[in-house]
Amino acid sequence: MRILELIAVGVAVCGLAAAQTHKVARKFIYPSEFKAGRPYSPGVLAGETLYIAGQIDKDPQTGAQPAGIKEQTRLAMNNMGHVLRAAGMDFGNVVSCHVQLKDMGQYKDMNEVYGSFFGPAHYPARTTLEFPGLPGGANLEVSCIAYADKSKISLVVPPAGTIPKAMGPYRPGVWAGDTLYVSGSGGRKPVTDELDPAIEAQTKQTMENIGQILKAGGVGFKDTVFTNVYFMDPSNYQGTTYGKLNSIYKEYWKLGTAPSRASFPVSKLPGTISVEFTFIASKDKTKGRVVPDSAGPSPTSSNGGVIASDTLYTSGKSGSGATVEEQMRDSIKSIQGILGLAGMNLSNIVDAHVYLKDVGQMSTMDAIFREYFPKNPPARTTLQVNMQQLVQVQVTAVR
Repeated sequence: MRILELIAVGVAVCGLAAAQTHKVARKFIYPSEFKAGRPYSPGVLAGETLYIAGQIDKDPQTGAQPAGIKEQTRLAMNNMGHVLRAAGMDFGNVVSCHVQLKDMGQYKDMNEVYGSFFGPAHYPARTTLEFPGLPGGANLEVSCIAYADKSKISLVVPPAGTIPKAMGPYRPGVWAGDTLYVSGSGGRKPVTDELDPAIEAQTKQTMENIGQILKAGGVGFKDTVFTNVYFMDPSNYQGTTYGKLNSIYKEYWKLGTAPSRASFPVSKLPGTISVEFTFIASKDKTKGRVVPDSAGPSPTSSNGGVIASDTLYTSGKSGSGATVEEQMRDSIKSIQGILGLAGMNLSNIVDAHVYLKDVGQMSTMDAIFREYFPKNPPARTTLQVNMQQLVQVQVTAVR
């Protein structure tokens, strides 16, 4: 098997030898306000990018949870602020957030409090989703990315009428250095706000809306490095919705050039949309795709990962086995193989997303996570997802 398979980039990255040292400086953020002993780091600063673990609506020392989504949102955001301040930043440094709700019916009240932490000129990109379960009985979990150099943060707002109006306090896209974070986008039509009930039509309109954001940012689909694909079809994950959206999604890249991807069903999306996509793009023109030869090219994603500058975004990996422990170990083994192809190892991981079929299995997953990351673990967000597998893992690693 070849060490690397490069696809459509014309730049040799075979020199990505297995260097074990970290090229990019990193700092593990553990605010004094947080109780010690977590299996993950509240934040990891890699170069100028701060990856913040999912913050829930509970006191980080006592575990107490306030009543009502407004105060719960305030507490989760205050927890986020502890990590930002410990890294020498504030909410003006935040460039991208994911807000995970237990009940999308609380979207409006969450927005009111969430938006108060940012001035309108500094709204980050954002994706909001409903999941059937969050860690520790939380009603809300927020995970964000921040960037240290505010002079290199800029908003991307396409011309009026080219994308639908925002449904909350977020911007369509935000540049942080050479990385563009695109807000979660659905299939509403830009001017009329109409939504075609057909999944294929929604997927196409979603991709067209994202295309307008990318264009306004001076990049295109060929510059994307990672996507999240969310859809409403929990009872038929490999069935009609998933297949129909993929039939349209794959048309936006040549075979073997699609970005890394993690996809799964969610309980609810904002409004009445049935699909929502989140994108990350890069100005780096030397992007290389790390693809295990045995997997071969996929029309919808990089089977392994995509490298942009010094950052590797892996696709979501689900392992084999009958238990969470077996599947978790196999998923990490698969990720280790991808890291090896990129000249990295587990110590290079700065951010991880773990999706469990049953969040009640979190303690089992935590124990395995500790084994693989006994010191300086990455930031982590954990969610319950209605999927066939028991666990899926997706990571971001930095050289």
